[in-house]
Order: sequence, then C-alpha cells, then structure tokens
Amino acid sequence: MINRKKEIPKGFDKVRVLGIPSIRDRVVQGAVKQILEPIFESDFQPGSYGYRPKRTAHAAVDRVAEAVVKNKTRVIDLDLTAYFDNVRHDILLRKVAERVCDDKVMRLLKLILKIGGRRGVPQGGVISPLLSNIYLNEVDKMLERAKSVTRRGRYTYIEYARFADDLVVLVDGFRKWEWLLKAAFKRLEEEFGKLGVQMNQDKTRIVDLTKDQSFSFLGFDYRRIKTRLSVWGVRMTPRIKARTALLQKLKDQFRCYRSQPVDRVIYLINPILRGWVNYFRVGHSSRCFGYVKDWVMKKVRRHLMYAKKRRGFGWNRWSRAWLYTTLGLFNDYRVRYLNA
Repeated sequence: MINRKKEIPKGFDKVRVLGIPSIRDRVVQGAVKQILEPIFESDFQPGSYGYRPKRTAHAAVDRVAEAVVKNKTRVIDLDLTAYFDNVRHDILLRKVAERVCDDKVMRLLKLILKIGGRRGVPQGGVISPLLSNIYLNEVDKMLERAKSVTRRGRYTYIEYARFADDLVVLVDGFRKWEWLLKAAFKRLEEEFGKLGVQMNQDKTRIVDLTKDQSFSFLGFDYRRIKTRLSVWGVRMTPRIKARTALLQKLKDQFRCYRSQPVDRVIYLINPILRGWVNYFRVGHSSRCFGYVKDWVMKKVRRHLMYAKKRRGFGWNRWSRAWLYTTLGLFNDYRVRYLNA
C-alpha cells in the first residue's frame, strides 16, 4: 500500500498534503468503511455533521445560526493545529477495538493507518473522515453532557457544531453563564490534551457577539444583527477568503483558455460557479453574489473583446440577455434566506 502525495494550496504560502490511495487501496478502504460505519454511526452525537450519512454542511450552518438567534452569543471559535497529521494511531485503534473484535479488520485498519507514517490519518482516503469522527467522538460526548446537565426544561444554554476538525461552541450570553463558558473551554483543552491534539492558540478565540464581533464556520462569517422586526437575528455571509479563492480559480481558467472560444470558457467556468453558489446560497449572500456576477460578466466581456483585438468591455456590442441566454453564462444567483 502506498499513497500519492498531493499538495493543495491553503493560502499564505501554506499547503494541505493529501494522501491519495491507489484504486485497489480505495476499494479496500471502502470495504472497511462499510463494515465500521454502521457500528459507530449509532455512537456519534447530534452535533457532529462531517461526512456522515444524510448530514450536510448546511445543516451544521443552520444549527449554529439557530443557536445565535437563541441568545447563545459567547462563542468559542476553535482551530486545531494540523489535526489530521497528529492523530495517534494507538488511541484510534483502541477506540475502534472497543466496538470491533475482528482481528482481521483490526490488522487491515492498522495497515491503512501506517501508510502515512507513525502518526496521523492520511487526508484523501475513503475511510479517513470516518476515522477522524471516531477520534473526536469523546469531545462531542463531553459537550453533549454539558448541554444535558445545564438544560432547564426545553431551554439549553450551550450548543456546538462540528464538521470534521472545524468546531464551534456557543454559550448563552447572560452573565450567570460565564462559568459555563470558562468550564467548557477548560474541558476542551483537557479532552484535546488526552488525544494529543493541540489547539492553535493564535487562532482559537472567544467571541462576544453582543460587542459586534464575528466568527467564521464552514466558510461563512456570522454576526448578530437587528432584523427589520427589531428582534435579534444572525447575518451569515460568505467569507472574503472564500470569495477570493473562487475568483482566483476563475481567473486561472480565463488565463489558461484566453485564446479559446468564449463558449469553451463558459463551459469550464459554469460548473465552478454553480457549485460555489449552491453552497453559499443560504443566509445573506446577495451582495457577495452581486459582486461575483458583475466580476464574471466583465471577464467574459474582456475575453470577447480580446478575440476582436479591442479594449474595453463591449457594453454596446453585447447585451446582458445575450450573454446569459445565447452564450449560456451561469445566471442563477438566487439566495435562500433563513427564517431567523
């Protein structure tokens, strides 16, 4: 067994190294996943959303937004230092062995883990997301206990959502629950310490939404605002970082296919736009979508003018309707707003 290494840019001259297994190894990992997933799925907690059946990133986003609306305005915005690279194999294998007693499955799982070295779970593998959820399940259980212990009837005073290694914890904003915020932060440090996972002290922070601060989760920025009905709500917008990454990806396509016909370029950029917009179609993304739509339209016009060896955007040559109807440029930028 051997993994192919692939570096994915993360920005600021940082890269994420993926360990992509061969087709044969992917088949083996898929078979092991089919055995382990039904066993551990019943153990996973409601706040865990990453790569689980019938659970989506949008559901995690809605869970966080709902918590903010319900006055959970103190937020522990966690960042884990190279989580996938620091998973200890002995701890992970021990967690799996508590539910699985088949020696052959355990030996195969051990071989899969050892491909990437003495430590870590290779990103890019079929089974890696499941193993990462198993490893952090105790953290989820701790947060569920805190939620249950502090519950008063139907009211809860702490909430959390985790998608793989992306985790946020929200605590009620009233002063009487300040102890709960501190206790949750301390317990998180203890649980991650047991797992050998470090919290990035430079990026991990405690946010107070009542002071016009914001935090990010799964590509969205969250901010507490007053709605038109003069009640507190939440404003969710795509992160500037996510928008910049999209425009850079589109810019690369325009640059690489500068001498190609415009319909060829549109054929390539439409799937990129459709996927990005479909993900960020929730919340308050209309202003961001307007910026992206205008930017793409100008790029297409520049491409057309370059083919004619002319400058400018050709405002009088081609109408908007012609670009979207005749050329088929992506034009579905509708936003689905949350009820809150």
